Amino acid sequence: MNSFLKAIKAIYGPCIKGTAPLLSSEGTTLLTEKSQILKRWAEHFRSVLNCSSAISDAAIDRLPQVDTNNDLDLPPSLPETLRTMQQIFSSKAPGSDAIPLEDFKDATIVHLYKRKGNQQLCANHRGISLLNIPGKIFARILLNRLNGHLEQGPHPESQCGFRRHRGTTDMNFAARKLHEKCQEMRTHLHTTFVNLTKAFDTVNRDGLWKVMPKFGCPERFTHMTTVRAGKLLDVGVGALADGSAYPTSGATARPGPLNAHTNIH
Repeated sequence: MNSFLKAIKAIYGPCIKGTAPLLSSEGTTLLTEKSQILKRWAEHFRSVLNCSSAISDAAIDRLPQVDTNNDLDLPPSLPETLRTMQQIFSSKAPGSDAIPLEDFKDATIVHLYKRKGNQQLCANHRGISLLNIPGKIFARILLNRLNGHLEQGPHPESQCGFRRHRGTTDMNFAARKLHEKCQEMRTHLHTTFVNLTKAFDTVNRDGLWKVMPKFGCPERFTHMTTVRAGKLLDVGVGALADGSAYPTSGATARPGPLNAHTNIH
């Protein structure tokens, strides 16, 4: 497939698109100037990635304290780094690639149209972070360590999302069998489904840093995760948006912290 796409690109050349016009945040004015469009994108992602939310300190205090796993603080070994590199697929969109410290923190964010709704509305686009390869490796190492630690106990048995060898298919099957058995036994069944809007983006960052030590994450490991989360995003070609709330789509280490955060409820 990659060879086919390369051949198509060689024949027809790269796809060059102009900057599509956008509607203002009020939805009343059509923005056509490039500077206005970039400013609107920065405004949009700034609001998406810094959603205000509240978390109960009392709920965090009720969590049982897990023994601190100091192995999470160890420097990455060569086998661990090689295993991490094998988990990262080739032919992915790269970042700017020069390897300063910022490459482990910052990202270029691009937007993809969801192919539904008004294309001139920012909300109908999905933001994707283009991380540099060193940053991806670093994030994957953090994620592998966090998932391995959470699998040892902090995760409840009922947690199936973003876990190895488990998934929503298992939960759907269990729910269906439970429904069938209740029908067979003529027993009432009460089920609640919760749909979280922008679940990754609305995680309370300050609350997350309090939850991780409760789950046995040492201070240094938690600090490394905060470095990954507090990133500066280059929107498209020039506009900047502070992504201090939480990493955007494309960030490798998002599922583990989200699972840890949801376990407090």
